[in-house]
Amino acid sequence: PEARAEEPSFGGADDCRECGGLGITPCDMCGGSGKWRALSRKRANDKYEFTECPQCYGRGARICGRCFGTGMRNVKGLLRRPEATLLVQKIQGGVLKPGDIKELLAKQKEVLANGPQV
Repeated sequence: PEARAEEPSFGGADDCRECGGLGITPCDMCGGSGKWRALSRKRANDKYEFTECPQCYGRGARICGRCFGTGMRNVKGLLRRPEATLLVQKIQGGVLKPGDIKELLAKQKEVLANGPQV
């Protein structure tokens, strides 16, 4: 028998029902393209032109509103958990992008498990 690489499974028991555990969803305003059709109004002529989507800022994806980007089904009290310290700091600073949340939580869990490095 040939050894196969394991494929990631989506929709597990602990995964978010909205995003399937990915933590991101396609932008509903631009349909995931990152571009938005806006009406350009000039005096002589009105025309449509494509601009950066104002909802996802051209990324085509948004942080899942149900799991807050964690991909987990149970996020009750998430921001009060010790592993969410970095996440809260990024939210307060306004520099949080789709996909960052899982990485921040994993990094903080590792720091908590190993203790602070001096």
